[in-house]
Amino acid sequence: MVKIAPSLMCADALHLQSDLEALDRAGVDFFHIDVMDGHFAPNLAMNLDTVRQIRTVTKTPIDVHLMVDRPASYFLALERLQVEYVSFHIEVSTQPLRLIQDLKARGTKVGIALNPCTPVENLLVVLDEIDFVLVMTVEPGFTGQTFISAMLEKISTLDEQIKRRRRNVAIAVDGNISVETGRACIMRGASILVAGTSSIFTGKPDLYSACLEFKRQICSAC
Repeated sequence: MVKIAPSLMCADALHLQSDLEALDRAGVDFFHIDVMDGHFAPNLAMNLDTVRQIRTVTKTPIDVHLMVDRPASYFLALERLQVEYVSFHIEVSTQPLRLIQDLKARGTKVGIALNPCTPVENLLVVLDEIDFVLVMTVEPGFTGQTFISAMLEKISTLDEQIKRRRRNVAIAVDGNISVETGRACIMRGASILVAGTSSIFTGKPDLYSACLEFKRQICSAC
């Protein structure tokens, strides 16, 4: 079953609570929250204070994507917020296994994020230790970028490695996920779609209906 995780970076910041309520009514699976430090990714998105506020208005699981140089400095705060899913980038860590073990000890499901130019081989040593892989299908930091079609082969390679090891590791994809690109990712093994401006947050006033329609079109291809 494919899961939908709206990217709250793309939501209306002035009406965030109403967007959350509409997406909850549409039955989304997670809320994907990008936390950036302005260094690893050349932008600033949401911060942990925003995550804390979101926690007060929804019971939907939260998935925090750390696009930061020092992910470990966020772990205690994420534990206190009882965030269910956390991913950090393999590119920033010389000791990823230690970070994975630290997060798991805090009761969190753990993912490794891969930038477009980072090969799958870089995470194989920790593949047995994680719950999901987040494949970036655009360069991290900004919305509205073009889907990088070469990532489809990366998803296929990752899916083959997971099946070879007989592991229960989900593949999530993030970056210009439309109905077309989402279906292509699913066909290669992805099961979690991070949905942004190409699918749900299209600027139309009825976010609830936009989300339901995206889910309907995606699920029809499953």
